[in-house]
Amino acid sequence: MHYMMLDTCVLLDISTRKTDFPIVSALEELVSTGNVKLVIPDLAVSEFNRNKDNVAEKTTRRLSQEFKQVRSVVEEFSGNNKGTAIEVLKEVGSRLPLLSEANYATISRVEHLIEKSLKVEATDSAKLAAVARALDKRAPFHISKNSMADAVLIELFTEFVINNQSGGDAFVFVTHNHNDFSSKDHREPHQDFSEIFSSSNVHYFSTISSAINFLDEGMLEDAQFEYDFAQETRSLQEILSAMDELVDKVWYNRHCNRAYHMKNGNIRIIPDDDKRYGNEVIHESIWRSALEAARKVVEKYDDTGPWDDFEWGILNGKLSAPRWVLGDEWDMLDT
Repeated sequence: MHYMMLDTCVLLDISTRKTDFPIVSALEELVSTGNVKLVIPDLAVSEFNRNKDNVAEKTTRRLSQEFKQVRSVVEEFSGNNKGTAIEVLKEVGSRLPLLSEANYATISRVEHLIEKSLKVEATDSAKLAAVARALDKRAPFHISKNSMADAVLIELFTEFVINNQSGGDAFVFVTHNHNDFSSKDHREPHQDFSEIFSSSNVHYFSTISSAINFLDEGMLEDAQFEYDFAQETRSLQEILSAMDELVDKVWYNRHCNRAYHMKNGNIRIIPDDDKRYGNEVIHESIWRSALEAARKVVEKYDDTGPWDDFEWGILNGKLSAPRWVLGDEWDMLDT
């Protein structure tokens, strides 16, 4: 038997992403044939129930907004083919409610998988072990955020493995939250979890697709064929959302560099009525605003550095590429 524990983020992702429809089918097949027993902690079920509607509604809003953007472009630039294009868009528009309902249909399928799963309650021992991780600042507490739920999750997995060892059984932990659980190679667990995954029958995966391929290499391929699975161009909204995050992180790193130079006396805070300007001074009100903006960035994102030179270069490259696609020059990195 293969026991597979799923993080909440995995449950939410496969519920609302069109490209993950084949994954839901593959999981249903693996569970129905008895090859896999899903293990879902109660805290993951509660978090899924709290967030599923919000995620589905956000997907619906994005779909509606993208349709409006496409229609606007067609009306402005389609020329002689405008009439035909508008008719096609009207047909698509009439199907939007059905496409939106598809989100909830998939959520229902995931809920059915949860119903058939083996539920695991958060034990006192798992909670205490999670607290010990926090005190020792071991993963998932290696980044500055409240990761108690994630810590309890991995401790519950550890307890489940210990309490259910028998000949031939294997244990699989799957999460899409690579910030908290993975090493720099997202395919591998963080080194603070190395003892948990040291046995040959205990496995870590940062994508549900790789976990399914490990269990049955042909299963996902068959499901993908059934759904005519194909990689699609990312939406404009998705690109803009990613750019917003990158701008925040690039700005925050520069803010940290400025704070470093202030600490070393290279930059001085001066009163607002001081008329001096330049790289060596910063006015009080501007610095207060910067501190507040930095606080919001840290609260908003799981990973805000620090980054080494290679990672910093990658971050800037990620911002430069979509800007170039949308019309900026390659070296446009203003924040």
